[in-house]
Amino acid sequence: MNARLDVLMWAQRINGNKKLPPHQLLAVPANADMETAQAAFHKIARMAHPDLHRNGLTAAELELVTSAYATIANAYQSCRNQAMATARMKPIDKAPGVPAPATPSGAAPIQAGPQSAMSSRALVYYRKAELCLKRGDLRGAMLQLKMAIGTDPSSTFLRAALIEVESEARKAP
Repeated sequence: MNARLDVLMWAQRINGNKKLPPHQLLAVPANADMETAQAAFHKIARMAHPDLHRNGLTAAELELVTSAYATIANAYQSCRNQAMATARMKPIDKAPGVPAPATPSGAAPIQAGPQSAMSSRALVYYRKAELCLKRGDLRGAMLQLKMAIGTDPSSTFLRAALIEVESEARKAP
């Protein structure tokens, strides 16, 4: 087949499967590392980036390819944000190296650890900081951690988490 038909078939397949998880859209394993996801995204970009096909496709076909490429770019960004959030801050509901036991509801029970010494209001702010990190929002995470420290000024765990996020923010462009 020629490149035009290949990219159109790819775009139709992606647009028909927009609800798939990001790793499936990128055709990488669920536990793939950041480098694998990036390599998959770059391979797709070399084949299907809309700018490569601007002159060979009709306006409707180009819209189809652009929509599919946007879906893939969002999937890659989701993988990237998840990997960055995981690398920045470890969840506090389990001790390092010890998996949290499952319950029938699927939620892990709260274990003794940093969160048990944290006030309930500080824990709410800490969870919000975790969500900010999952979205890649370092400033939001820093704000939420500062709010947590404001409600629980004696928490060394929160201060360490804030220092870690601030150092990541300084590294980011």
